[in-house]
Parts: sequence; C-alpha cells; structure tokens
Amino acid sequence: MPTIRVPFTVTARPSDPAILGDVPVVGLTTFDKLFSGTELLGTSVVQMVSVVGAAGPLAYVALERVEGSLTGVHGSFVLQHVGAITAGVPTLVLDVVPGSGTGGLELLEGSGSIEHTGDGAFLTLTYSLPG
Repeated sequence: MPTIRVPFTVTARPSDPAILGDVPVVGLTTFDKLFSGTELLGTSVVQMVSVVGAAGPLAYVALERVEGSLTGVHGSFVLQHVGAITAGVPTLVLDVVPGSGTGGLELLEGSGSIEHTGDGAFLTLTYSLPG
C-alpha cells in the first residue's frame, strides 16, 4: 500500500464550550485545512469535540471531510480521528471511514497520522484504492 506525507495548513473556528461549568470542559471546534502536497491537493473541514482538564487537553474525536485529488484521482473521503493525551503523551487513531469515498476515491481505504513539527503540519496516509 502506498504511503504519502502531505503538508497542510489549518485554521480554527472555535465555538463556545458544549458543556459549561467546571473542568473538564467539553468544547466544539471547526477546522479548515488546505493540503498542498503533490500527492494530495485539496481542502477539508474538520468537526472536533474535545475535552480539556485543569492540566490541559485530555482527548478528542473528530470527523474530517477531505475533498480534492489524491495522486491525480479526484473525489472526497472522510477521516475519523480518535485522540488522547495520557501523562503528556499524545496518541491518535486516524482512519478513512469505510464507504465514505466519492468520485474516483469511492473505494478508498486507509489509516494515517498527523504530526506538528517546526516545519509545519503533516498528514501521513497509508492507503489502498482498488480498481
């Protein structure tokens, strides 16, 4: 299965906390992403629900609809994020939602990771595209 590593920029559109009160606080955030790699060129919108405790972020779940061109094949697909931070160590499960692909990406399957470095943010995606 091929693996790509694509840079992206992200802009947050935070909203009010979903549940007001003492910590932990549950919040909703929308993110707009722009993928600018040669293997993935496109945009996405992420809807994220997160929980923050007194010491910082604890966990998040999100759905991200990506639309664009993956290695020259046009369409869209959805990524499911499940992340947590335990004892300061982040973990993330990032999968293509089965059956979410459209256009030429209709049969897309895969999983990946996100990293934020001094050089920017990157999506790594290992995928298969039968047909």
